[in-house]
Amino acid sequence: MPASGAMGQRDLAAAMEIDPSQLVAVLNELEAAGLAERRRDPADRRRHIVEITEAGTAALERVDAAVTAAESELFGDLTEAERTVLRGLLDRVVVDAVDHDCGAG
Repeated sequence: MPASGAMGQRDLAAAMEIDPSQLVAVLNELEAAGLAERRRDPADRRRHIVEITEAGTAALERVDAAVTAAESELFGDLTEAERTVLRGLLDRVVVDAVDHDCGAG
């Protein structure tokens, strides 16, 4: 991501590994909450640039702090090497709800 925190909407969808149509809904909510802004790229009017706002940056910092605190509490008895292994294993878990019927039973 560029230093400014801005990137193209398609690039953002790819980085987040989500369908661009899903990203539109997410961005609509983030914009409504004042956490992100979309604007047309002046060099290519077909392209949207997405940028985090100051409020979005502050919210992200709060979320990061909360995640760090939760991880410390949950994984405090694990060594850093064990945490690294756990993160690697969790990254491999399939989490796409479309692929699974979690409500069946």
